[in-house]
Amino acid sequence: MSAAMAGKASDLAVRVAARFKAVLQAGEDLVYVLQCANLKIVTAVCRPPQNGKANTMRWILFGCLFLSVFGMASILRAEEKRPATKTEWASEVKKRLVENLAVAVGSGLTGTRHPELKLIVRRNGTIAKVTVIRSSGHKSIDEAVLRMVKRAGRLPLFSRDMKGKQEEVILSIEIDLGERPRPDTTSKGERVYQALGFRLELPQTFEISQTRRPNDTEIYIDVRSRTNEPSSTDANGTVCTVGFDARYPEGAVTQSQLNADDVIVKKITAAAGRDPSLFGKVESTIVFDHDGVRGIATITTPALFDRHMSDRRQYQATMVRPQGTVTVSCWTTAKAMPHAIAMFQKIAEGTGLAKP
Repeated sequence: MSAAMAGKASDLAVRVAARFKAVLQAGEDLVYVLQCANLKIVTAVCRPPQNGKANTMRWILFGCLFLSVFGMASILRAEEKRPATKTEWASEVKKRLVENLAVAVGSGLTGTRHPELKLIVRRNGTIAKVTVIRSSGHKSIDEAVLRMVKRAGRLPLFSRDMKGKQEEVILSIEIDLGERPRPDTTSKGERVYQALGFRLELPQTFEISQTRRPNDTEIYIDVRSRTNEPSSTDANGTVCTVGFDARYPEGAVTQSQLNADDVIVKKITAAAGRDPSLFGKVESTIVFDHDGVRGIATITTPALFDRHMSDRRQYQATMVRPQGTVTVSCWTTAKAMPHAIAMFQKIAEGTGLAKP
């Protein structure tokens, strides 16, 4: 905080305290206008009661004092958050943006991608324009990078050594999509990934298009239709992504605990209560049983950032076992979804634990 700001804060506190004391003594109205950094904020208008109850008056006036000081503190905190230099500002901008990057599972790609953006940022941190100046080579990843910018919201204020009205930022991002592992064994259409203890058997009309292992405990398997039925809404033809996370779920240790009614209801309530602008709106929920596991499937609309695909619907099934969690995420059009649910359910029921 600068010396000038500190001086203003000190003077303001003295004036508020003096005014507060005078009102307590005289019982007059309090109208205090906070003046700080050329800003005028009417923080409170307090009128003492006419019935002479001094204690009530004191509480009302104390509230006015609190609001005045709180308003001052908010301005000072905003001042303190301003980066010290342009270099620090640029670092904070990149950190804020990358923290909001989420590449959707189902991109169907492996390896490392390097998209590059150009942003025009105003002094107050708002983004005037964003452009992809170097594509990742895949539409879904480029779209994920643009959504990252929207999620980040307002960026840090300019530092004091930045004199212009706006700043151009070139941002290069490295996205590692992992390698493409092979199943340990394949027989009668069944793929077994012994290292994770997971197996997958697809209906005959579907086939694996891509498999990814981002780490030692997770695997994601992209699935497409041999007959284009149901229709895909993804550029590379992916209809579903089957995921398995071999980490043990927290809390419960037995399947019966994971299948308990209260646990299932809690998960359904949590899914329905998620922010629809980020996760889409839940249109319907299905509870099903498969191989001793109670699963939950939801049908959702697109999130706010995918509104350009308003005709798209997502089916997502989750099955939790002590040995890990299976997720099946599938996409098709709103018109095709009612018929496609049965097919997506078959894919979910083709998952399971590998035999030791």
